[in-house]
Amino acid sequence: MPSALLAGHFGPTDAGETATLGAFRRALPEWTPVLASSDPAATRAVHDCRTVDARRPLAVVRAAARADASVLAGWSIGEGEDARPGLRTAVALVAAAKLRGRPTALLGISARGGRSAFEGRLSRRLLGGADLVVLRDELSARHLAAAGVEGPFRIGTDPAWLDVQDRRTDGTVCNHPRYAGVDADAERQPRPRRVVVAIEARGCPDELIARLGEALAGLAADGVEIALRPWGTTAGEGRDPGLVAELAGRIGRPVQVLEPLPDLGAGSGAMAAAGAVVALGSHALIAAAAAGVPAVAVACEPAIADLARRLDQPLVEADASVITVRAAIAAALDHEPALPNAVEGQIATAEEGFRLLRVLLSEGQSDEVTELSGLPLRRGPKR
Repeated sequence: MPSALLAGHFGPTDAGETATLGAFRRALPEWTPVLASSDPAATRAVHDCRTVDARRPLAVVRAAARADASVLAGWSIGEGEDARPGLRTAVALVAAAKLRGRPTALLGISARGGRSAFEGRLSRRLLGGADLVVLRDELSARHLAAAGVEGPFRIGTDPAWLDVQDRRTDGTVCNHPRYAGVDADAERQPRPRRVVVAIEARGCPDELIARLGEALAGLAADGVEIALRPWGTTAGEGRDPGLVAELAGRIGRPVQVLEPLPDLGAGSGAMAAAGAVVALGSHALIAAAAAGVPAVAVACEPAIADLARRLDQPLVEADASVITVRAAIAAALDHEPALPNAVEGQIATAEEGFRLLRVLLSEGQSDEVTELSGLPLRRGPKR
């Protein structure tokens, strides 16, 4: 079987990363993934796949040179100096693959704004060297255009949505009343006054926890039940459990601490009892939408703002005041969850991105060439 280096924010303890790998295996069952992971031994044990240490740039580049294809999936340009892989490593792995004549793809990636001139040059080299580029959101297209990267850009979605589709066929996700065939009167029944906060350290500003804790303390004083869910575990480089402990201390009232989700599909059972979810990352927002639970998105990463708009879910800025954060969470308890057609639209968009990838990897020989419906193109502003 041909092998594909799969790089991004991979590790053994993140439900979103598990979903991205699951989507890849569903879309390309004849390909063997080689994961660039920050904890390769644990990832290999959990996911039963070949791995390379993402903390060793040279090892990642060599893996790209050996693999039959390289895919950066669900990754963010400008995530930070501790991102795995970093921007320079991403440029090098694409160059190494191209030197060997191997196809390269950037699938469902996002980009932060405020990049330096040097990072802008690296971004241009990265996108210019890849054979296929599918961005996760329109905001990323604007950030890349501002950095001097020429468009147009294909706008897709997070690849993890395809794993949600896989689990939906088992009936394990999407508990929205309209999926379940519940009548309109049942749909209007009040939801529980219970808020589940999905804590994801990656991209979370340090000062947000203090403001979020004060906001949740006020809601708890009003009788709202608070549950905290770390998105990752203590394995690898995860800081999520530490933030959960800090947040619980700031709330100052009894809270329930939940186990991390093993995958996005598990959100249906674990989140369905919630009245609302506070999502600090886009994968938590996906899990809430799959479970049919309303969510308030906290803009800690570039992809989550656009996804909240697509799903018609409330959004609050990461630097918002305590009063604003508290009001947004309270309003989410009365908000409608993402509609089934919005979820279906994201799944279909993820499928289209993988269809483009399959056509690329088949060197245009796939029967799906005639089935491509395309993804929307966005041009950057004229310079």
